[in-house]
Amino acid sequence: MTGQAGKYVGRLSDKIVLIVGGTSGIGYAVAEAALEHNAIVIVTGSNPVKLEQAVSRLKLSYPSQSSKTRLRGITIDLADAENMEENVQSVLRFSANGAKINHVIITAADMMPPPPPLAEITVHSVERSGRIRYTAPLIFAKYLPQFMDRASENSLTLTSGAHGHKPDPGWSAIIGYLGAVETMMKGLAVDLKPLRVNVVSPGAVMTEVVREMLGPHYDMAIQMAKEKSLVGGAGTPESVAQAYLYLMKDQFVTGTVLESNGGLMLV
Repeated sequence: MTGQAGKYVGRLSDKIVLIVGGTSGIGYAVAEAALEHNAIVIVTGSNPVKLEQAVSRLKLSYPSQSSKTRLRGITIDLADAENMEENVQSVLRFSANGAKINHVIITAADMMPPPPPLAEITVHSVERSGRIRYTAPLIFAKYLPQFMDRASENSLTLTSGAHGHKPDPGWSAIIGYLGAVETMMKGLAVDLKPLRVNVVSPGAVMTEVVREMLGPHYDMAIQMAKEKSLVGGAGTPESVAQAYLYLMKDQFVTGTVLESNGGLMLV
């Protein structure tokens, strides 16, 4: 009976899962979900204080999974172009810890401040967003075969967003990268086969970063999300985390964009 139960729930048990951008929002929820599935979890973030706080929160929530070998954190600044390749290799080496990584999830995005309107974009601001959303995942993919077996039971999951297909005003500086991530994923699925590569494309998800970014406009944003949703509300990190779990577990899915947007495209 125990073996049968583990056939599905236990698919991530003792697997090494690296979550790039795991200190808050969707990435943090994926870390929670992976721990609940008995995985070995490594989370990264650019802010050492927030990283320490996130790891502490996870340890409090999952004390049985909080040994030094099963839950760890490491900082990485994905906007640091000059040192990106060295930093990515360091994170992968730290995560593997003498073994092999099984799954890499990349949810990192440059969300603070919000995207500038078209009239205010600069070369620097556009390039910074591109380094985090597009270049960094590509560099992770470059070095991944050194730290992960190229096998169908392993996976790399990237993150785009519904804005790439149905943009709100003011997103011109960002949406190009969202589409680029989805196209790049298809190339990586071919280049890294049989390792699986997929993308999760979330819709409006109300994370703590979004709440902070919107400030007094948060309630209005919630109402707008309801109006643009067939399920009557905005997404939660916990809901969207299920998409990443699925893509880690299903060993027959690759080259796919999995949408979690409440039916946004049909409204």
